[in-house]
Amino acid sequence: MVPHMKLNRAALVTIRERSGLSTAALASRAGVDRTLVHRIENGERNATPAVITKLAAGLDCPLIALIGPEVDAK
Repeated sequence: MVPHMKLNRAALVTIRERSGLSTAALASRAGVDRTLVHRIENGERNATPAVITKLAAGLDCPLIALIGPEVDAK
């Protein structure tokens, strides 16, 4: 696990939606609380490396797909 990884929230939402999962379904698959997924996606909470790892497992995607710089669309 990378100690200073940062979640790319846009990638999380995109991959979750393309997988056809709701935030509740992802939370269940990842073993985390549904409100945590919602708050992370909305930028209200930061995801720890452990949570990012669980989300990647819940999405059945490589960890690297969820980390990296977010691009501001402004």
